[in-house]
Amino acid sequence: MTRAEGRRFRRALFTLLTVLYVGLIYGNSLQSGADSSALSRWATALLQEGLSLFGWQGTVTETFVRKAAHFAEYAGLGVLLMVTLRMYTPRLLAHLFIPLFIGLLVPVSDEFLQLFVPGRAGMVQDVVLDFAGLLAGLTPALLALLPARKRRSGNGASAGTARPGDADGPPAGRESFSGKGTKKP
Repeated sequence: MTRAEGRRFRRALFTLLTVLYVGLIYGNSLQSGADSSALSRWATALLQEGLSLFGWQGTVTETFVRKAAHFAEYAGLGVLLMVTLRMYTPRLLAHLFIPLFIGLLVPVSDEFLQLFVPGRAGMVQDVVLDFAGLLAGLTPALLALLPARKRRSGNGASAGTARPGDADGPPAGRESFSGKGTKKP
């Protein structure tokens, strides 16, 4: 497989994974209120049992489990969107609006979709929570992907280009970058 073929394969793979993940999010939203509540009760009981094994005596509420699941679900989407963006461009900061826009569009449309599902309701506060989860996943993914680019090129610049300030330390003949004076022997 050539480099170009590998790149196309990775792009297609991560794009497909992201689309499938959004489908999973929408699939969860299409569950009726009764089915969603049953799943939440099961997850709450499982979490409560798991925590009691560690001696925790508090109570976990179904609301907490639902909100934590929303947050985690969208954190996963944030990671996937960032990795998918990286498959298309190394200029992540210049194109950051793309995952942010998609990351806002998905929860807005998700909550809108819930308006048509029996026993469900679309809520603005869920959009805010979902977007916060997205940022919680997107931010560490962005931070993890940025240094990888710098390690590859050696100095943070694209291959064959140099920018002012890329070198370590002050320019030759200078004590600092402030431009004050030159080194004296």
